[in-house]
Amino acid sequence: MTGSLQQFAGQARAYLFSQVGDCFTNTARGPGRCSVCTSPTGFEHVQLCGQCSRQRSEFGDDVADLVIPLTYVRGYMSPQHQSQHMVQRYKSPVQPSEWSAGLLQFMINAATAIHGPCIAAAVGWWDVMTFVPSERRPGKDHPVVELARHVFEHGRSVDRVMLAPTENIAHFNRYPRRDIFALTPEFAAVVRGKHVLVVDDTWVSGGKAQSASLTLKAAGATRVTVLCVARWLSYKWDEHRPVIESKLPPYDAMICPVGPGACLASL
Repeated sequence: MTGSLQQFAGQARAYLFSQVGDCFTNTARGPGRCSVCTSPTGFEHVQLCGQCSRQRSEFGDDVADLVIPLTYVRGYMSPQHQSQHMVQRYKSPVQPSEWSAGLLQFMINAATAIHGPCIAAAVGWWDVMTFVPSERRPGKDHPVVELARHVFEHGRSVDRVMLAPTENIAHFNRYPRRDIFALTPEFAAVVRGKHVLVVDDTWVSGGKAQSASLTLKAAGATRVTVLCVARWLSYKWDEHRPVIESKLPPYDAMICPVGPGACLASL
């Protein structure tokens, strides 16, 4: 890591600790956590959660090659947890929070600046970038677009494409489908033979993000990485509850979201 990037990493770490340390915590990989989405599996020897296991069994290599959630959201608690409030308010169509949006954008920027080489070491540098479009606000005015714009590109030239929701998205039920997104022929040509980074805000079931991967790989993308701010944990799910109730350390931008032993930030 260069001196200027080291300085940025230290400043980003301190800033995010002060701003989101009381509500966000890092995702974790290893025993008892899904190797795809980092959710608790309920058993230390189980490497995939039920959702990711079914998706991989059905779609094989067409699902994303790497999924990188940065933090956990503690969902459906009473009273509502601040992490849920923040990820929902950032994109509220009624009263969006610029403060929340700015923090999520900075989390994406810091994570890709500090740990971009870790992603590259695992699956290669990304050549193309896109985002998971919203059904209700599918265009460039959705706040997720700003998350994608804050990806740090390390001085590289990265093409940008847009996925378009199809009429079949009306039948989406949180499970991946090959037909809810589409690419124009021009965009399909851009992703062919390339590694595509897909940016999203929240991973709940992974259905939409993995649907994006199915569409991109059908168009010829060789690899797909999904980068999302938050992995939603549900207080309604028994296997999630112990993590939600535990006293986890505050979010640390230096902890590698790619996985243990993958971090190159200290080099």
